[in-house]
Amino acid sequence: MSSESSEQVFRLRAAASGRESIAPVTEGVVYRDAETGEELEPVAEVLPLASSASSLPRTPENLRVCRRCGQFTARDLPVCEFCGLPA
Repeated sequence: MSSESSEQVFRLRAAASGRESIAPVTEGVVYRDAETGEELEPVAEVLPLASSASSLPRTPENLRVCRRCGQFTARDLPVCEFCGLPA
């Protein structure tokens, strides 16, 4: 039995307020913030990617080694979560 996810999850953001949500996205569907009614636009894919056999975001394929501190940190983070070095 395969545990691969068939839907990609995205981080969605409302341009005016900056409010964010995380949800699977279907092409052609308009997503709106439940409180403000603003349109939410996909801004990033959330790890793990839909094609991954794992549902865990911290699997080896989704990590990188920080060039400053040598710690494993998530590929989808803009900075190292340990030392703050930009990716």
